[in-house]
Amino acid sequence: MYQLLYDNFIKAKSYILANADAIGQAWFQYIFEDGTAGGFLDALAKYQQENGGFGGLYYEFDYQGVCLKSTEIAIKYILGMRERPPAGHPVIQKMMRYLLNQYLPETGNWGEVVVPEVNNGVHCYWVGYRNETPVPIKDENERIRLYDANERACFAAFVASYPQLVPEELYREILKYPIEHLLRYWDEISPDYNRYIFESGEPYQFEYFQDFVPCLKDKAMREKLASVLCQKPTAFMELDFTKSDRDYVHLPCDSVSSPDSVVYPAVKRLVDESLEYRMKQQRADGSWPLGWSFGESEGLKKLQAQYEAYQTLLLLVKLKRFHRIEGLT
Repeated sequence: MYQLLYDNFIKAKSYILANADAIGQAWFQYIFEDGTAGGFLDALAKYQQENGGFGGLYYEFDYQGVCLKSTEIAIKYILGMRERPPAGHPVIQKMMRYLLNQYLPETGNWGEVVVPEVNNGVHCYWVGYRNETPVPIKDENERIRLYDANERACFAAFVASYPQLVPEELYREILKYPIEHLLRYWDEISPDYNRYIFESGEPYQFEYFQDFVPCLKDKAMREKLASVLCQKPTAFMELDFTKSDRDYVHLPCDSVSSPDSVVYPAVKRLVDESLEYRMKQQRADGSWPLGWSFGESEGLKKLQAQYEAYQTLLLLVKLKRFHRIEGLT
């Protein structure tokens, strides 16, 4: 098995500690230096604001206020912890209140993940606020059909992880839409199966559903939905690894976050091979390049540097989870 050399790990560590922000350094300490869950949550809590949402955790814009996008990153940290924090932890309780306040029952989902203020600062064009006024959807079946898992299934995953913090009727409603969307439109034996989902090859919903499904308490439903996601996983993956040298693509290892992923058994060889390809892309300074540019302005270059430190950290964590770092268990 090809592994990242320990010397290369040290280079990546040095790069991260020199370039990552406080939460990135706290995550590194938690994952690689046996940091405590309490210590990491204390670091994360510094990014939580009065209404329970988070700011300053995303690096494609410089806005530091609360928004769903930064809150999504906080959720991903929590879902990636060795043990989930208890429901009684103040960070968890405040975050749930924020998410439930942002939920739009008239659409069966959450709305835009950024706020208008994002457009006032430096930001990548693809994350700008679009002023998409939510249109109420009266028909429940239409809400299921139109369900958008991109980013938003992460919020549903958080709800699924802490059912004791959500009124039962609302809990069932929030989970119903992503579950039914998968069953109806992703399962090839369903009469409503939507072939276009797989022909378009957009990876985002596929990846967010992988976060969502393991959080469900119903084991039979978890297994059913996992089998649906395993039907055509390569439809959402770039199998020409060389394209990642010069472009923004999702290789199999980019779409599968850990060996515990419900999809990993179906694409193990491709994930392992692409992970090796990613390892060989490491730069001399220890970092991994994005493969694309945010832009040429000084503000965008600064954001890209922050994002590359974040991505380097995420890849290093992934390599540890796959036992691909020499000398680390």
